Amino acid sequence: MMVHDLSPQALKGMVCVDLANASEEPASPIGTFEFHGCTCGLASFSGRPPWELHKADELLHILAGETELTVLEQQGAITRRLRAGNMVLIPHGCWHSNDAPKGVTMLWITPSKGNRHSWEDPRGSAKPG
Repeated sequence: MMVHDLSPQALKGMVCVDLANASEEPASPIGTFEFHGCTCGLASFSGRPPWELHKADELLHILAGETELTVLEQQGAITRRLRAGNMVLIPHGCWHSNDAPKGVTMLWITPSKGNRHSWEDPRGSAKPG
């Protein structure tokens, strides 16, 4: 059995990685673990990670801070501000990206296979978000 302390006190002690200064993907503060074909972990960062696309749905649960999530669905781009306590299911086959200038800590459950990442906006010359 695995138990992780994700209390507000524990979250305050986590290092928030500034993605502008990161040379590689930051490690999850609680490590990663497998769950029903998905990889799970924690991300605590400020800035904008690369765009992502998954062959299965992805779940994000915002534990602290906030982020602006943009999802490119068939009908167009949908952007929502997510705050601590929000949980979102990102549909498979939709490019998506976060922007967290003030920092965010989130639990993520991502398909282990069939993922793509891109620093380029998948809409071409359009600006992200």
